[in-house]
Amino acid sequence: MPDYIPQKDSELMPWSANFTGQVVANAVAWAIPSGEVSILQEANTAFAILYAQADSPAKNSIIVAEKNAARDTLVSIIRTLAGFRLKNPVITDAQRIALGLHVRDTTPSTIPVPHTRPELDIDVMDFRRLKVLFHDMGSDSKAKPYGVNGAVIVYAVLDAPPADINALSRSVLATRTPHILEFTEEERGKTVYVAICWQNEKGEKGPWSEIENAIVP
Repeated sequence: MPDYIPQKDSELMPWSANFTGQVVANAVAWAIPSGEVSILQEANTAFAILYAQADSPAKNSIIVAEKNAARDTLVSIIRTLAGFRLKNPVITDAQRIALGLHVRDTTPSTIPVPHTRPELDIDVMDFRRLKVLFHDMGSDSKAKPYGVNGAVIVYAVLDAPPADINALSRSVLATRTPHILEFTEEERGKTVYVAICWQNEKGEKGPWSEIENAIVP
C-alpha cells in the first residue's frame, strides 16, 4: 500500500495542514493530550515557514537543510500520532479518510500452500560445519516466495543413500539463506543427505527438493 504521507513538499503542505486541523478539532474526543497537539501545531508551522523560504528566490543550502529537517520532524510526529493515538477503534474509517490516512484492510489475506520447490547447494564452511544455500527453483533471487516463512531442511548422516525423505530424521526451519548445519566429531568424514522444501506461515509445506549429499568436513 502506498505511503499515506505525500512525498512532494508542495503536496505535504496542504495535507499536513488538514491533518493538523483535524487533530486540533477532535483532540478532546480522541483523547490526545494538549501538549502533543501543541507539538504538532508547532512542527506544522515551522515546516510551513521554512518551506516558503526554501521555495523563494532567496533560498540557500542552509535554508533547504533546515526545511528538510523540519519536514522530518513533522513527519515523525504525524507517524507517531497515526500509529498510537489515532489507531482504530479510537477513530472511525470516515475520520481516517478525513485525516488523509488509509482505511485499514480487515479482510484476512489468503496464504497459499507453497507450490514451487527450493534448490539447494551445500558448501564446506569449516570443521564439522556445512553451509546450505537455497533459492526458489528457476530464480536467481534469494527472496522467498509469497507467504513462505522459511525452508524446512531435513538431513541425516547415513551409511547408504536413503530410500526417501522419511529417512532424513533431523529437521530445522531456516528463515534465511545460507543456513549452517553443525555435526559432531564422530560424524566427520561421513556422508550427510539433505533435502529441503518451502513452508508457509501456517506450517503448510510445499514439494521437496531432490536429496543432495556432502561429506562432513
